[in-house]
Amino acid sequence: MAWRFRHSFKVIPGVRLNLSKRGLSASIGGAPFTLNLGPRGVYGTASLPGTGISFREKLGNASSIVPTPASQVRPDLINPDAAPSSPSPTPFPSDPSARFPAPSSAPIQEIRSVSTELLTSESLQELKRLIQTAYEEHEDISRDLAGARQEKARALTRYLSWEKGWLFKRIFKNSFVKRKVDAETASAKVQELEEQLRLTTVATHVEIAKEQAEPYFRMRDEFAALSECAAIWDTKSRQATNRFHERTIADERIARERTEFSLGGSDLIQWEQKVPHLQNVGGGDLFLYPGFILYRAAKHAFSVIDFHDVKLTSARITFLEEQSVPSDSQIVGQTWAKSNKDGRRDRRFANNYQIPLVLYASLTLKSENGLWEEFQFSNPERLDRFLALWKAFVSSFEAGERSI
Repeated sequence: MAWRFRHSFKVIPGVRLNLSKRGLSASIGGAPFTLNLGPRGVYGTASLPGTGISFREKLGNASSIVPTPASQVRPDLINPDAAPSSPSPTPFPSDPSARFPAPSSAPIQEIRSVSTELLTSESLQELKRLIQTAYEEHEDISRDLAGARQEKARALTRYLSWEKGWLFKRIFKNSFVKRKVDAETASAKVQELEEQLRLTTVATHVEIAKEQAEPYFRMRDEFAALSECAAIWDTKSRQATNRFHERTIADERIARERTEFSLGGSDLIQWEQKVPHLQNVGGGDLFLYPGFILYRAAKHAFSVIDFHDVKLTSARITFLEEQSVPSDSQIVGQTWAKSNKDGRRDRRFANNYQIPLVLYASLTLKSENGLWEEFQFSNPERLDRFLALWKAFVSSFEAGERSI
């Protein structure tokens, strides 16, 4: 094409992700130059298309791009001891919307991750840079393309209004020719920008070995079942209570907000499969891709976290439920909004009332780089099944190996 309406744009190479028992590896680009990142280090491959001639050179060690101290799949990624089969009598977290509010001098502990600039695993920095470049370029061209399509519509309308007639194109021949050229130019501009948009899309091809595919997709199916809990909350903060002055058996107050889990995907990663999507009210959404977690806080704010760097823990909690009890939850007792030290009703409060104690489960995701998110579920059994399959997925990798 002879036109060049956007003088500068970057052709984004494709990405091939390969997940096997040795971990996650990636190939970025294609002939004549490909960058390969894997557990054994960083390699560059140069080739002459059509000749079969290629040259491969090691550009760095795995240790040089993975400086984090952990170096194997940790057996404690899931802590089964944190989820006892029977609820503990304490603590009793309570919702801050109680009808008898009482001030507390204890500090409020916010549950939130650090900024996306710090969250990305060292081993995935190059992948993040590629995704970020592609997304920014894609957005710029998309804006240009939207304007070009409007310009094309106007130019075609002007041209066709004369071309379908008889008088004006014969009387004003030069003006008619200009309208025709403008319409052709606008159409060519749209065509070129559409091609540039295609070239700036990160074409992601994910290959998963059978040993990892089976546990990953089983874990994904169980996540879909977890998403059907009657209630899922995003835990936003905690604050210790003064049990004596507040007349409560709750050890802490929890600020939480309803959220949803689902199967979906992010526009940053082009993959035909749906992945577990954890909607996060207080921060970035999490997408559990094979081998890594995408943390998306905003259009241009995201992180790519090696799943080896993330520790999942769970616990059963007994909650003083001030709101409606979810249909799939178990009530394990009753207490009073205002209670004595021994748990009995404090008769000094005329409007005192009973509150159900409900058994829930919590899930915490943490990493050394600053990931810290916590969710609460109305059905503990569903969370147990999901975590068991997450553990099976983690166990499918060789001990001592890490991704990229």
